[in-house]
Amino acid sequence: MQRDLVFKALADPTRRLMLDELSERKEQTLYELTARLIMRHEIAISRQALAKHIDVLEQAGLVSSEKRGKYRMLVFNDEPLRSVVNRWLK
Repeated sequence: MQRDLVFKALADPTRRLMLDELSERKEQTLYELTARLIMRHEIAISRQALAKHIDVLEQAGLVSSEKRGKYRMLVFNDEPLRSVVNRWLK
């Protein structure tokens, strides 16, 4: 079941770009991630759409979020990806 969630998360190009950005800097605020998507990839995305993408990434275990003061920090977790890859490469 967990692998299915990882593949679902990876199926969307916007979520893959989000993971690319988060893999460069493991922790970012929601604002930082949004700014990077807009500036680097010219993606216009609403807060609601971004929240839905983050929810899918969190369900897959690829991202966790936590409140730090007034900011929401997003933290990248590559373990689910490693698990999927190791399944076929070991």
